[in-house]
Amino acid sequence: MSGWLRIVLAAQLAFFALWGGRLVASHRDGEVVWLATEPVDPRDLLSGNYVALRYPIGAPSVAGCATLVAEQPAVVYVQLAPATNPTQTADGPIALSEAINCQLVPPSPAADERWIAGNLVPSRPGQIRYGIERFYVGETNPLREARSGTVVAKVRINRALEPRVLDLVRLPASAR
Repeated sequence: MSGWLRIVLAAQLAFFALWGGRLVASHRDGEVVWLATEPVDPRDLLSGNYVALRYPIGAPSVAGCATLVAEQPAVVYVQLAPATNPTQTADGPIALSEAINCQLVPPSPAADERWIAGNLVPSRPGQIRYGIERFYVGETNPLREARSGTVVAKVRINRALEPRVLDLVRLPASAR
């Protein structure tokens, strides 16, 4: 094997190792919030097994959010706060997070504030996508048949305010 080929292969290995390490570590120290989901019907045979999710914070009606309009994709920052009433899950009570504020400029969050970054949908005023609208599951996972609105999402938000779904927890039939 020539020297140049070894250098190219080593560079590729180093690149993918660094990239993988960044992906693994990017949400390690982030804050965890729980988000409610709304019903949606997923059907896409080419994407694998996933649960399609929609969140109430994707169309927040609080002041400053519903009036946001973008002609092209724009980043929006949504402030979250725990709901006053805990929600019962199969794993016990949890405090779901709700949107309380929106802004287009990056926030400087205080220690007790939680913010999440999303993208305004140009064709739909007030609609926000967070990049966590799909949660992929294995073929034998019981959540494979879950529907948005019957589960809550455990989401970790990193320092860059980027969300990542960690887990889904089913709601008891009485809480839906």
